[in-house]
Amino acid sequence: MDIKKIDKNFDTSFVVPQDIEWFSIQGDPFVTHGVYYSKEEGLYRRLPKEIADATSEGVAYLSKNTAGGRVRFCTDSPYIVVRMEEPFEQPASHMTIACKCGISLFADKKFMGTIMPSYEQIVKGDPALGGNNKIEFDGIKYSTQREPYQVEMFLPLYSAVNRVYIGLQKGCVLQVPSEYKHTKPVLFYGSSITQGGCASKPGDDYVNRLCRALDTDILNLGFSGNAKAESVMAEYIANSNPSVFVLDYDHNAPNAEHLAKTHFPLYERVRKAHPTTPIIMMTMPTIDGYQQRDRYQPRREEIFKSFEKAKAAGDENVYLIDCYGCFGALESGECGTVDDCHPDSLGFLRMAERVYPLLNKLLNGGN
Repeated sequence: MDIKKIDKNFDTSFVVPQDIEWFSIQGDPFVTHGVYYSKEEGLYRRLPKEIADATSEGVAYLSKNTAGGRVRFCTDSPYIVVRMEEPFEQPASHMTIACKCGISLFADKKFMGTIMPSYEQIVKGDPALGGNNKIEFDGIKYSTQREPYQVEMFLPLYSAVNRVYIGLQKGCVLQVPSEYKHTKPVLFYGSSITQGGCASKPGDDYVNRLCRALDTDILNLGFSGNAKAESVMAEYIANSNPSVFVLDYDHNAPNAEHLAKTHFPLYERVRKAHPTTPIIMMTMPTIDGYQQRDRYQPRREEIFKSFEKAKAAGDENVYLIDCYGCFGALESGECGTVDDCHPDSLGFLRMAERVYPLLNKLLNGGN
């Protein structure tokens, strides 16, 4: 039995409207944030190729994942069709297809829905089955708004993206979007959790939740398993010019000794280049109670040592967010993670709630 035949809400197929007009997001008035298009490679990037390649093989690969990438525009079209092309990759067992390959749409910050490839569309791209090594898919979302509204599209968290086209009703309004309240981005450097694994869908991750809640641009430098404060990456971060630096790579340091060797030097390099820019140090997020595990506590202590050393040196613009226990307690199975490590969407919400007060204070002067 095909579930789509007995529940129409599971049927994501659609008929392309006759009055549609197609646009590439590389053209005006579409504005992209957090990624840029590499013509040489035919894909979007979060990090320049030369920096990524010089850092590590892992970062070279992950820098092509569009985590944190957003597309914005204004329209009054009664529908939005999205057509995408991605390189083929097998699904990940602990991620939804929406998280890895799909997109999320928001209209005036209200969730419109997700668009993602079907199983059949993924299989068609599998070269082992005669596919062309591409995942191609499209989908439609309807709007109830008739006045111009601002669209924000969150790109896949764990996939590269080759092409994106937007389909709108012919003759509709298509305008440049408004700018973020905070146009200078907040830079997040960290692990797979920073990159967005394993949110249910793009935009559920804690970084993009904060982007929407604070109306701020962000730069997501989360590299799954590969945020280790390498010298090349540290220099790139120090040469960036964000409104706030967030150092969240505790999870990817191989051990406490690695943190001891790299964490404070990374802070020093950033502080030397940016004497007054706020720097937030974060400990890894965990389930309440797990912070007592032997392998966790020494790492947490190294982050605290970095913070205390910076404060002792007179730095009044360095801050600490302790995320140990932020996912909540192990009650009724509602622990906020997929695999005792990566947050689900509940865990990301709780993580964003832990980070929000300080970031709001730094950006908006809030309490």
